[in-house]
Amino acid sequence: MPPNPSFHRTLRKKPRKAGEFRRSPLGVMSKLPTDRQVLRCIFEMYESSYPGRTSAESKGENDPYLPIDITEVAKRLDCKPELLFGRLYYYLDARHRYKQDNDAIVSLFQLNLQGKRHCVHFPFLASILAGHEEEHKRNSWSLAVSIVALVLSVGAILAQVLTA
Repeated sequence: MPPNPSFHRTLRKKPRKAGEFRRSPLGVMSKLPTDRQVLRCIFEMYESSYPGRTSAESKGENDPYLPIDITEVAKRLDCKPELLFGRLYYYLDARHRYKQDNDAIVSLFQLNLQGKRHCVHFPFLASILAGHEEEHKRNSWSLAVSIVALVLSVGAILAQVLTA
């Protein structure tokens, strides 16, 4: 029985085309980006666009919501746009949405806002990102101190064994 030619085609590595996503050898998508990576990517891509359009006489628009291109952000993060949309809309927005004293709801992500599609509340995003960055820095310091303590402990054990 001759081997299945389509099987051998799947084993050959092909260069990735625009819009294609990296997959592991088993066909599973690569590691998903963290909340911090998603927020940082959006922040870096759209930081220069905030506070909106400017003219010579005035400052930028006082609109905290910026439209984002989900597909472009997904390409930078190397993930599917549908997964990124779900992460923003169903998880991050639901996690960070809050109600003000006057019953106004502040959302991180809006589907359609005043004719603009896929908008993020940029100042809110920046403050959430700052919290994630602070937490990451704190965790990194804790990890570094733990590694130093481990190295010192192993060194002390080796010193005791060698001197005994």
